[in-house]
Amino acid sequence: MRTRGVYLAGVGMFLPAAQSIESAVRQGLVPAATAAEYDLAGVAVAGRLSAPEMALSAAQEALKNSGRSPRDIGLLLHTGVWHQGPDGWGPQAYLQRHLLGDDLLAVEVRNGCNGTFSALELAAAYLKASPEIPAALITASDNFGTRLIDRWRPGAGVSYLGDGAGAVVVSTTTGFAEVRSLCSATFSEMEEAHRSGVPLFPPTATAGDALDYGARSADFQRRAEADGSWVRLLLGHQRHNLECTERALEEAGVTADDIGHVLIHSMPRQAAASYLKILGFSLERSTWGFSRTVGHLGASDHVAALHHLVSTDVLEAGDHLLLCGFSPGVTYKAAVLRVLGPHPSQKREARPSGL
Repeated sequence: MRTRGVYLAGVGMFLPAAQSIESAVRQGLVPAATAAEYDLAGVAVAGRLSAPEMALSAAQEALKNSGRSPRDIGLLLHTGVWHQGPDGWGPQAYLQRHLLGDDLLAVEVRNGCNGTFSALELAAAYLKASPEIPAALITASDNFGTRLIDRWRPGAGVSYLGDGAGAVVVSTTTGFAEVRSLCSATFSEMEEAHRSGVPLFPPTATAGDALDYGARSADFQRRAEADGSWVRLLLGHQRHNLECTERALEEAGVTADDIGHVLIHSMPRQAAASYLKILGFSLERSTWGFSRTVGHLGASDHVAALHHLVSTDVLEAGDHLLLCGFSPGVTYKAAVLRVLGPHPSQKREARPSGL
């Protein structure tokens, strides 16, 4: 989707303190050999702080930085990967009550690790169709500290899972960055990769079964190798990744050489390097150096990485950013942002020279 006139007006993040991988190894949570192979540094751990509470903190920062008031928000989209709170309850209502109030559309979006991308696509279309609505708010948050998943052993080759939240205010008037393109692709033939060996009913959460992505993907690969489809599926997976990213670059009117930073999901070093190589980028051009310090934040990875770039003052007007990733489905997402100027928080922190 070629987007024009859609802006990010503010970005917010909430990250709890990180536990170092060294301490996790000492406690027996992570095998030393795996820690050395993954080359990750730390994982954000929220304890008993819930995902919606973290989302509220991130949203408050994003709204403050955007210069918008809660009355300007006409759409709230909340997303996450893991369980958000009591079953039969919606976290978006909690955010409405404590931040925005009523008389707006508020929806929870479930699209795995790519949930923020999908929320951004929906927000862009909604705002364009409703010119009387100035802005939308997107929040993403997860706390993986439950007995149904082991953040340190989510599956072979999967990054350690970190807790945290991100939020962005999307506007059709002004912002510090313009969304130049938003692209999606799917490869539904591989939807079984994230459930292989597990029955569809009863839902595993109701049965109290823990999630092990590694076991599921290994079962899927074994079956695909047995029927001779594994190589074709793997090549198709790589092709969909590349085609989605190339389309996002083309629709934004830029090339790979124009991209200053590539924002990706948190992955072990080798997995991240291989993924980026397929897309034509090096690890050094990505935000992996940041993500390795906090873990895989579910649907918040890219917003957290953007907040990090803003906070470290490395972005300049005219810079282009590529955000890309894939998630169960299998879905592929890519977006290109163009930085227009300093983030509002940077303007407030600026000081006159000579003082």
